[in-house]
Amino acid sequence: MAALFIAMNTGLFAAVPAKLITLDPPSKDMITFHLLPSMAGVDVQIEKKASGKVVVIIFDEYANVFLKEILSADQYLKRDYILTKLDNGNYTIEVTLNKKAMKKDFRVYDGQCYMQ
Repeated sequence: MAALFIAMNTGLFAAVPAKLITLDPPSKDMITFHLLPSMAGVDVQIEKKASGKVVVIIFDEYANVFLKEILSADQYLKRDYILTKLDNGNYTIEVTLNKKAMKKDFRVYDGQCYMQ
């Protein structure tokens, strides 16, 4: 009888996450960041399932915004950001697509860019 209760109890808890996943399916949009070592920059590539705007913001660790760009793209967007003019320090690039933001931290040191 105890084994039956444990099996039923486990089944009840196992069903809860399945409902949550069904209600909030993962996005098929994809954002990738790559270093451009020869140009001291960051490459942003966006593949999305529907057309719409993309917002790219580059800011430092003190929330000073150095770039804010609103882009329009259908399905694929590739954009290079050359960062040689930035002072040494820690920065973040934030890409917002369909009200979801993805951030990537990087460091600029002596005209070179390093992902953190």
